[in-house]
Amino acid sequence: MSQAEKSSYWDSFYSSRKRGAPAYPSQFAAFAVNELADVDGVIEFGCGNGRDSEFFAACGFDLLGLDASVEAIELCRSRSAHEHTRYVQCLAGAARDEIKGFLENKRKVAVYARFFLHAIDESEAGAFLDLLSVLLPAQSQVFFEYRTTDDAEQEKIFGTDHYRRYVDHRVMVADIERTGFHVTYQIEGRGLAKFRDEDAKVGRCVALKK
Repeated sequence: MSQAEKSSYWDSFYSSRKRGAPAYPSQFAAFAVNELADVDGVIEFGCGNGRDSEFFAACGFDLLGLDASVEAIELCRSRSAHEHTRYVQCLAGAARDEIKGFLENKRKVAVYARFFLHAIDESEAGAFLDLLSVLLPAQSQVFFEYRTTDDAEQEKIFGTDHYRRYVDHRVMVADIERTGFHVTYQIEGRGLAKFRDEDAKVGRCVALKK
């Protein structure tokens, strides 16, 4: 699936779900907020409708939310209830200036990406990790959650008509370590991202920038 096709799908997805999209935080956001270690802000990649971004902002963190979908960012901006939030429509690979601007006067931050790494291809994921390795201050945290290979055959509530790259969890953990991060926590399993009748097999990884 081309980038244009991905963007068109997500624009349609968020446009049709402006009223019905969940506004409550995900299980992963509730997990992550308890693990944040004295950071000055949170950057979310693939922020979608802002459900997790707004949760972090409500907890008092400066927030930068990034998404490739125009409709998603418009939805985030219309729902945002916090002054210390900023939502920007751009691809992760084009976010260098936005990240650098957000990092001004910050000692360390957290990067949060739920269901983002499996929505981009392998080369994009590698470039994304490289970008974080170069730009993030030492001791910054990263929080990743993604569908793993064992989830490929499971029926999906939102169907299978958009791009998903099912990730080998062990390979992903090794890639994160190899890019200049120290993995402090990792797990693969079910019960971590349950939604109605769907219980996805996901991987979670928390790491510190060396």
